[in-house]
Amino acid sequence: MKSTAPRTKPSDERRTDLLDAAEELVQNQGAERFTVEDVTTGAGVAKGTFYLHFTSKGDLLDALRDRYVRRFAEVQLSAARVEGGVAGVRAWMRAGVTEYLRDVRLHDVLFHPSTRGERDTPNTVVDTFAEFLASLDSPPADPETTALILYSAMHGVTEHIVHTPGTDDRLLAGLDRLVVSVLEV
Repeated sequence: MKSTAPRTKPSDERRTDLLDAAEELVQNQGAERFTVEDVTTGAGVAKGTFYLHFTSKGDLLDALRDRYVRRFAEVQLSAARVEGGVAGVRAWMRAGVTEYLRDVRLHDVLFHPSTRGERDTPNTVVDTFAEFLASLDSPPADPETTALILYSAMHGVTEHIVHTPGTDDRLLAGLDRLVVSVLEV
């Protein structure tokens, strides 16, 4: 009697196997060092299977970034929905920090390949900003944390403007409102 079980995995499972193998390689070797052959060996597939799903190693890295971001956003949204309202916003933010810290090396290698996942230098911009905040006539209670939060907001707004032209005025106005709300207690 012939087996009715499929001989191969469905396409989406093969793609996941390739992404899983690449993710492990990225974490262990960095984004620059692994090869397509390393990925196919790790996934247990023929090299041709790779090219059914990805056009290049760069395309694979883009897919890994996309998967990371989607996973990250799902964790945050789940946390926010449990709480709802302002508590949900706090839960969303905290879930983001927790998720980032859970996989900081993967994040850094995928999004900041020049750091190769190593963070041993201080953020001089944040440190200088904290010193400036501390020197204000009415400094915030915690200048270091305030500097980090405002710097991160500025960084995020800048990145969004770069990738979404035409949003400058609205985003900069939002950043101004954030500064006022944080510093004018």
